[in-house]
Amino acid sequence: MRLAAVDIGSNAIRLFVAEVFYQEGKIELDKISHTRIPIRLGEDVFTFGRISEKKEKQLTQVLTGMSLIVDSLGVDHYRICATSAMRSAENGREVVNAIKAQTGLTIDVLSGAEEADIIFGNFEQQELPKSKNYLFIDVGGGSTELTIIENFERKQSQSFEIGTVRMLINEQEKIPKAISNWLKENLNSDLNYEAIATGGNISSAFKILEKKQREPIAVKELEVLLKTLSKLSNHERVKKYSIRPDRADVIVPALNLYTQVSNSANIEKMFAPKFGLADGIILRLFKSL
Repeated sequence: MRLAAVDIGSNAIRLFVAEVFYQEGKIELDKISHTRIPIRLGEDVFTFGRISEKKEKQLTQVLTGMSLIVDSLGVDHYRICATSAMRSAENGREVVNAIKAQTGLTIDVLSGAEEADIIFGNFEQQELPKSKNYLFIDVGGGSTELTIIENFERKQSQSFEIGTVRMLINEQEKIPKAISNWLKENLNSDLNYEAIATGGNISSAFKILEKKQREPIAVKELEVLLKTLSKLSNHERVKKYSIRPDRADVIVPALNLYTQVSNSANIEKMFAPKFGLADGIILRLFKSL
């Protein structure tokens, strides 16, 4: 079955199309197409509290184009979801309704809890040791989702309205005390945890450090990379590390979040399986059919 997901994030809009099927009792996703358009909705929302007419027009155009791609690829079912920027915008519902009226496309605005739940749905697909304990860290442009996993069971999950675009706009470098306090209250001090990090920025960091997808990385290595990148201009990051221009500025606050959260949890090792919200949307859609 061919399925698709559109993830309307605070930094970029992503379309993921995949062939989905069961193989030996496990759901498999074979990527057909991946399209990413960086319109940065959060730039408006986290500065002025609403989506501007310009950004609304861009979003409408992007979604119209993506719907044509979906049709051309013979997709059976698809779902469009929006996250932090849309749910934070005071005119978010108006924008969703206007796009529906103009294009016929339905956008589901996810709560932070729903977003965390969908992203966590990817975990059972990963070939990670199930007897270990993990802190699942997903850093987006507008929010960060944390999930505590012990012996392959989800114990606690929380979404925080702190993300890379928000940090850029607010010139914020340190994680909020709310995250540190939540970790202190919910992590078991008698257990050791490893981090599972998801998001485009951590994938870029692993690529820069020439790490393989299932290869763990020491948090200290990320801290060294963070210091290196912090000394460079956005243009220098693009040129030296072949980072996309729209990622060159957000990768620094992203690595700040990943390393500070890991240090708050006394975590020394991190995995970065390459999946995200769009994968989770497709998995959930497949299971519902």
